[in-house]
Amino acid sequence: MAVERASAEERLADGDIVGIAQRDAAVVTLAEVAPAAATVESAPVVSAATIAPVASVGPGNATTHAVARILVEDVVSNPYNPRAFYSAETIDELADSFGKQGQITPILVTRLAEFPGKYVIVDGERRIRAARSRGDKHIDADVRDGLDNQNLYLRAYHANKEREEQTVFDDALAWKKLLDDGVYVDQVELGVAVSEDPKHISKVISLTSLPPYLLQRMAQNRKDVGLGHAYNIKLIFDRAGATVAEHWLEQVIEGKASVRKLEAAASAEAGARRIGPRRTHYQSRVQFNRPDGVALGELKLFGDGRAELNLKGIAAADQQRLAERMKAVIDEWAAEMETATAS
Repeated sequence: MAVERASAEERLADGDIVGIAQRDAAVVTLAEVAPAAATVESAPVVSAATIAPVASVGPGNATTHAVARILVEDVVSNPYNPRAFYSAETIDELADSFGKQGQITPILVTRLAEFPGKYVIVDGERRIRAARSRGDKHIDADVRDGLDNQNLYLRAYHANKEREEQTVFDDALAWKKLLDDGVYVDQVELGVAVSEDPKHISKVISLTSLPPYLLQRMAQNRKDVGLGHAYNIKLIFDRAGATVAEHWLEQVIEGKASVRKLEAAASAEAGARRIGPRRTHYQSRVQFNRPDGVALGELKLFGDGRAELNLKGIAAADQQRLAERMKAVIDEWAAEMETATAS
């Protein structure tokens, strides 16, 4: 393991990727809290195809940058954004700040061949979302060229860490994508890049086996749900299913379950699995979400012909109407099945 880590460190050191990302993150963080020294309101609006780089950044590094005013519609999200979960409330607060004080800090963007004519966000997803929510047509941006996929991730990752915005739930999804896409060779190289032990990397990535709605719920309650809680809830989910995992998550959020209590519950489920009847696992699952992405529930389909529908968050006034619609759909399906059988 020591040899693998040394090899990973050598690969990353060749381009000073981690150091550049950390220095850049420090600059961005300071800019977030300091008043703007000058405004770029008067700067002309430019497209991704016409802006010219004006300065080099760091010795031996091919990255160039220029500050410009760009069209919001020309901006696309970072494909390796280290954050997956955003609070609508904080976006609204930032949009309100834009209205009162204007945009203090430019977003950090780059240009990639995969997105011709577009600017790809490196750091500033919250700011672009706030601008879009206000209907703004333009946004100030620091345009950096010469960035690769590792820089796309690391610059944003370190900036978020400096601002304490990162969660292990964001890390879980981002790290899995980075490894799946081959941006990092393995967990050892990724661990060197983010200064984490490979065992920690492995434990965090294992959280991606949880349903998205559970990860989102944890992220929304990150002050109460740490990695220790989440990992043991993941073990409970693997051994006892979503309903039991949801129960324990609510216990954690309500302050009624410690990590030690979850460990005991996970161990108990493992014991029950060894001595109890074999659980029947579903073969496929359909998840239901509201248009705003909030989870409503899921339909599980089992190999023995069973189907289980579990919905939540349905207002009392809507429950009867929903039940009537579901009954009509099932009655229609049953009639079709009877006709097909008869023929």
